[in-house]
Amino acid sequence: MPEIPEPSSRDRTTLFKLRAQQCRYVVSDETEAIFCGAPTDDGSSWCPWHRQLVYTKPASGGMRTGRGFALPGPR
Repeated sequence: MPEIPEPSSRDRTTLFKLRAQQCRYVVSDETEAIFCGAPTDDGSSWCPWHRQLVYTKPASGGMRTGRGFALPGPR
């Protein structure tokens, strides 16, 4: 699998300047949220770099929710 490059800090933006197909990953710890703002793939809220951080494949035995997330399996 090809390595995904880290997004440039030049794309960072505020909530009110955020547009369609810009990454919605919050990159600040400040009072005002600063978003990554890098280009996203169609249908994603995150750029490829941040998508790999927030999206995890379901563990075997877990129940799929249909949105890429998994609920814990029975113990």
